[in-house]
Amino acid sequence: MNITPINSVEYETFPTEIRRYLIDAGVTIIKNNSRSSVYHIKGPVHDYFLKVTSKDQMNCEAIMTNFLYNFGICPKVVHYVSNDTNDFFVTERLTGSDAASDEYLEQPGHLSEVFAESLLSLHRVQPVNCPITNGLEEMVIRAERKYREGGVEKGLLRYLGYSNIKVAYEDMISLFKNSTEDRVVIHGDYCLPNLILQDFKMTGYIDVGYGGIGDRHYDIFWGLWSLQFNLRSDDYSKQFVKAYGKHLIDQDRLRLCGLLSAFNGFRGQDYYEK
Repeated sequence: MNITPINSVEYETFPTEIRRYLIDAGVTIIKNNSRSSVYHIKGPVHDYFLKVTSKDQMNCEAIMTNFLYNFGICPKVVHYVSNDTNDFFVTERLTGSDAASDEYLEQPGHLSEVFAESLLSLHRVQPVNCPITNGLEEMVIRAERKYREGGVEKGLLRYLGYSNIKVAYEDMISLFKNSTEDRVVIHGDYCLPNLILQDFKMTGYIDVGYGGIGDRHYDIFWGLWSLQFNLRSDDYSKQFVKAYGKHLIDQDRLRLCGLLSAFNGFRGQDYYEK
């Protein structure tokens, strides 16, 4: 465990209102890469997570986390602030550990069912007053622009069975023209690390910044992708589909959401395999 001293030079650049949460606290670096850093801040009277990104990256995450907190399925928002270069987002820690932890990966069959049931539970949240829309039309507009700019995530295209980018794009447009959206509240980044479990029971979701009102198949696609990525096997997709409800899943719309993801980069981020 990497416990970083409180007098770290890095923390001196944090806004004053964020640094006050670090006083007398143990700080564990959970993640630190070019897109974001995550810290666990355990103080005498608080247990928080701090996420730091480039400026203007987490406004939607703060909004959706707060919205879903009202349903008891996201952590409480403690503080959200920006300075000239960064966003800082503090939330309470949910009880449990993420679904990609070894204790859950060791029981992949059970995990795939809980993973699906937890997604279905989210999709049953009433979308009334949901403050953000992240639907198929919005995704297609972005995907068309990214295609013209030459953006495509080749790993996702291979996962979908495509070798020709132009054919994949044409299929995406055709599928969209013939689709009807099944609008629910989506997570937007539904993968095992973003589901928190305790003894295989869902305690909540994190990283909901790409969520909002959208098509359920977007989350289903990423859920299936996460299972094969984290478990290194496609053997559990049928259990996931059965637990979620096979009758709720349209294969054409599932493929559409996969293609949208490929052209939009991972979860709508400008990240593409070179």
